[in-house]
Amino acid sequence: MQTSFPAGRPVGSRRIGLIAFAAAAALLLAAAPAFASMERGRAAQARGDLRAAQIEFRNEVRRNPNSAEARAALAQASLDVGDGDTAEKEARAALERGFDRAAGTVLLARAFLVQSRFTELLREIPPPDAQAQPAVAAAALAGRGLALSGLDRRDDARAAITEAVRRDPASAFAQIAASQLALAEGDRQEAEAALDRALAAEPNNVEALIRKASLQFERGDPRAAIETFGRAIAVMPGNVIARTRRADAHLRLGQDAEARADIEAALRTSPGYAPARYQRAMLHARAQEWRQADEILQQLGATLLNIPDGLLLQALVKQNLGQAEQAEDAARRYVARRPEDPRGAKLLAQIEMAAGRPDAAAGTLSRLAQRGAADAEAFDMLGRAHMATGRPREAAAAFARVAEALPENASVLARLAAARLAAGDAQGAAEAATRALALDPTQTALHQILAGAALARGDLAAATAALEKVPQAQRDGELVGLIEGTVRLVRVDVAGARSVFETVLRNHPGSIRARLGLARVAAMEGRSEEVDRLFAEVLARDPNNAEAAARLSAAARSGTPRAEAALAVLERAQAAAPGEPALALATAGTLLALGQAPKAAAILEAEPLRARRAGNPGILMLLAEARAAQGNWQGAEEAARAALAEAPENVTARQQLAVILVRSGNPRGAETLLQLGLDANPGSFVLQQALVQLVRQERGLDAALELADRIARMPGTRPAALVLRGDLLLAAERREEAAQAFARAFAEAPSRDLALREAAAWAQAGKRAEAIRALEAWLSRTPDDPVVNGQLAQLEIAAGESAAAERRLVGVVARAGEDWVALNNLAWLMQERADAGTPEGKATLAEARLLAERAYYISPTPETSDTLGWILAREGQLEVALPLLRQAAAATVARQRPDPAMLYRLAYALRAAGQRAEALRILEPVVAADVQFPERAAAARLLAELRGG
Repeated sequence: MQTSFPAGRPVGSRRIGLIAFAAAAALLLAAAPAFASMERGRAAQARGDLRAAQIEFRNEVRRNPNSAEARAALAQASLDVGDGDTAEKEARAALERGFDRAAGTVLLARAFLVQSRFTELLREIPPPDAQAQPAVAAAALAGRGLALSGLDRRDDARAAITEAVRRDPASAFAQIAASQLALAEGDRQEAEAALDRALAAEPNNVEALIRKASLQFERGDPRAAIETFGRAIAVMPGNVIARTRRADAHLRLGQDAEARADIEAALRTSPGYAPARYQRAMLHARAQEWRQADEILQQLGATLLNIPDGLLLQALVKQNLGQAEQAEDAARRYVARRPEDPRGAKLLAQIEMAAGRPDAAAGTLSRLAQRGAADAEAFDMLGRAHMATGRPREAAAAFARVAEALPENASVLARLAAARLAAGDAQGAAEAATRALALDPTQTALHQILAGAALARGDLAAATAALEKVPQAQRDGELVGLIEGTVRLVRVDVAGARSVFETVLRNHPGSIRARLGLARVAAMEGRSEEVDRLFAEVLARDPNNAEAAARLSAAARSGTPRAEAALAVLERAQAAAPGEPALALATAGTLLALGQAPKAAAILEAEPLRARRAGNPGILMLLAEARAAQGNWQGAEEAARAALAEAPENVTARQQLAVILVRSGNPRGAETLLQLGLDANPGSFVLQQALVQLVRQERGLDAALELADRIARMPGTRPAALVLRGDLLLAAERREEAAQAFARAFAEAPSRDLALREAAAWAQAGKRAEAIRALEAWLSRTPDDPVVNGQLAQLEIAAGESAAAERRLVGVVARAGEDWVALNNLAWLMQERADAGTPEGKATLAEARLLAERAYYISPTPETSDTLGWILAREGQLEVALPLLRQAAAATVARQRPDPAMLYRLAYALRAAGQRAEALRILEPVVAADVQFPERAAAARLLAELRGG
């Protein structure tokens, strides 16, 4: 039987049940996704998928908008991906829904900070009152402190953060803030200690772990940094900052495989993360996979500029791809951004060197050194650049800095030795080479340096001994040949020297020094045309070669038959390089000395040289002299004033302008000019002397003496001013008064200069005893002074006290082995007492010859040439003696002061060589002249012998 139900009831009951079931199901369905979204968000955070975590938490907020926990989770996830705007909104919402006040305040503060909205933070998070919970107060104060720091209110920031730590020392956020403040103030130790306190409170605080690891890395402990970054990654595997910074630490240790793992993990989390992509490019570069590295860097585009070392890597990659212009551009931009980083300057200098621009490289590295940022490698590169540009003195200074940092590096010492030798520092070169050989005896090339240093000192025996140690495989080197050729030349083995220098030139066609050596040989052989040709070749290759220009200038001024040809060579060389200041000065100076002022002025006024005047006042000074020589006083004054404007501190330029003013009729202007210079530089002897001489010329000796005394009393004018009175009296030929003035000054402030001046004045007054007493007064203070002992020896020689002079000169030479005057005088005295007919005399002559060779090499003057030639003649080596004696005699004739003693010795050697006619021709005018000299009687006897046949 079918049961009937009241209409509506059964149906209604069933509907209620269905509705209830549906509601329950809806609740279950709603709860399940909510739970799943939070879990999926946590899981995404754990695996490092921060964007997915943010999406899941956002979904949860949509489903459950009143969940404080969901809002806070979304705020944190947004902070993790750098979305400060969302983080701020959700942190505020979490707080409004009852989220933990301290944690919520931290979230809100961080959201403001990540957006650099410091003022809004200070408005939104007010200072806590005294009753606030410690954790809440610490969060608020720490956030405010960081905002105040961002606004550069350092004192207020310090007060807020200090108070935050006081309120709650266990607040990780407050300790992190304290760390940031300490770091901003340069206290890295306290910064790390604050992070340790933060981690003690929250061991898994990822921000604190990353900050601590970064400090460990920056203080040079990459292994500790790797361990700390690892702790952060264990908490948050997808943290790309921790991953990429740990990769940096692995790269520092050369652990490329480990770095690659972190980089790839970071890129899986954030495929477009620029630092990780940059690190991938770095790995390609380390593997020399330049194309792959370049592709990534190009993809980064403008982002590369925001990576600290981005331009540096780009420059390196472009350099290795052969794209020199792009490499230099990137390196130059990097150096402009970070001028204190030696890596950028070194790379730029390397690129400039490769492009054949060592001068630019030297400039790049010099600027780095001026900033105090150059390391040993940078100084080493600077030294090489200076050597390549022909600046050995600067190179030696740079290599010396490297040697200070790396005192046990034999290669550095070897480069230092070579630079010092090239700069003319023979002693320094020998010291560096000796130290290098002691560290590494296999550096046999250093024996060449030692030979060159010995030769520079004139020690031919030591040079020869060092050359003998050079291995056979190195004996065809340029330096070895130059040393051997020079030794032969000094020993007057002219043919042997020519052969060696010609061999060097064949093996090294560009050698300038071989050409200079051949020029010296040709000069001794009287081949003036070859001399001129060789000097022309030198100047064509090196227009600033001082020796070639000086030798041609001297020849042009000599008045000999060669003078005209030498001047022509000099002028042609200058015309070929009209913009070279040194060559222009040498040529114009020579023309001016020869009375050709218009031609000199034309060279100095030429357009190519105008651009080189800056920093070179000598050009303008010589131009002023040339114009003055033409009577163009206005033009001379203009040039002199321009020179002084170019170098206001140049006392010679000021003196020159004063002379021009006097000669153009303005002595008062000249006096004012000199006085102004002296006011600025009271210790300048040049200005002091110029002023007193001007006053003497214009107002007489008494006025000048009064001025000299006044200058000597002025502050800052001594010791130079102490000689002024004596110099004035000596110039007025009041010799004894001058000597007495020098003596009074010496009693007041003893000095070598005053002793020498007093002695010279007494000697001119004919009072030898007083002169000796003046020199001995200084020697009582400094007994080993080589200069004063040398002067005293000359007085002893003049008095015929040869034995005493010889003893004194032995000491001088022992202490000052490069004093060519002492060497020459000692050699002369020794040969003078030597009896060539006895074994002892022959040994003495041989010893004297070694000294004379050293003197001649150091300074090949007529005097040293005469001494060496005479010793060789006495030894019977007439073939080698005659060129030297001819050279000496010809030089004194060219000076228009023929030395009869030198002419006698030449005639003697000619007679001994069987060349009687030439000997007679030379000796007759010597004896006929009414000139007294020590060998006059011997010359008369020789002439009688020659006439008698």
